[in-house]
Amino acid sequence: MSGAWCGASSVQHAMELDSAVWQGKEQAKAGVRAWHFVLRIVSPERARWMVDEAQKAGFNAVVVSLVDGVRLDKAPWRPLENAWSKNELENWVSYARSKGMEVVPEIKLLTHQEKFFQDRFPDLMFNAVTYDPRQESVYDNWVFPLLDEVIELINPRVIHIGHDEAVGWNLRHRLKILNFGESMLPAKLFLADVLRVHDYLKKRNIKTWMWGDMLISPEEFPTMLDKHLHGGVNGYGKALRDKIPRDIVICDWHYFDDQMDFTSLSVMQNEGFRVIGATWKKPETIHNFSRYAAEHNAYGMMATTWWHVQKKQWDKVEQIINYSGNVFLKYFPDEK
Repeated sequence: MSGAWCGASSVQHAMELDSAVWQGKEQAKAGVRAWHFVLRIVSPERARWMVDEAQKAGFNAVVVSLVDGVRLDKAPWRPLENAWSKNELENWVSYARSKGMEVVPEIKLLTHQEKFFQDRFPDLMFNAVTYDPRQESVYDNWVFPLLDEVIELINPRVIHIGHDEAVGWNLRHRLKILNFGESMLPAKLFLADVLRVHDYLKKRNIKTWMWGDMLISPEEFPTMLDKHLHGGVNGYGKALRDKIPRDIVICDWHYFDDQMDFTSLSVMQNEGFRVIGATWKKPETIHNFSRYAAEHNAYGMMATTWWHVQKKQWDKVEQIINYSGNVFLKYFPDEK
């Protein structure tokens, strides 16, 4: 990931880019205004500071990615030395809820196994960074016990199941990340994992969120920045999207787009999904995507902070939270 935060004048300019277009239009009903961070190499005190900043900026939800920065009994990862205890996580969740935040834990399932299984279980892997949905022990020994532990610990209404960036969507990433002779996970196995995890959560009355980049392709959305559209491989994209249950909320992330329209969101909304637009740190993208999302009745917006938290770049984190929160609140205001 790359890109730089624009200065104050650019921020103000982005806020005013299409004020004439927005004036006079019926504003969207209140929706999800979420921020996302990876719980890793961050103290509980700093995490509470982020909650305070998010509350001031108008957020009503937080997506917290649970990786090796927290010690869970059923987690397959090796926790860091300074990982939070379960009690610290539970206390932070209580604090966030006391500030009016819906807490949505994210667990990196299927893809990005450098975060979940790490390199501990080679016999359970389809390739270097994707576990094998054909292995029953993946679910019986790890995925389902961890989901149960998280549900029991913090009682969420929603769990984000990850599923972004299945390695192999382009040749460069395949050669860089996969071992010699390994292939990309076929779309039918990607779907099998989504359906199995979704069914498990639904039986526990837990809603499912997931990332949407494997469900959209450059061919289908040629006017959008193609680096964020990873579903161009056979069986992914629309073909995969058509088989995904409509009660799964799709988090449609686009970080550096310059165009005004984000048609992946409106297409998925029209297909019956609830869609949350996800942004990072480029003000024009945050503003344009939020406006488009509101005009197309999206479920809401999400601001990501990614490695800025781990690098302790608190000025960047604060800028993302404050700017995104103000924009999200403009286009997804609270109902009167």
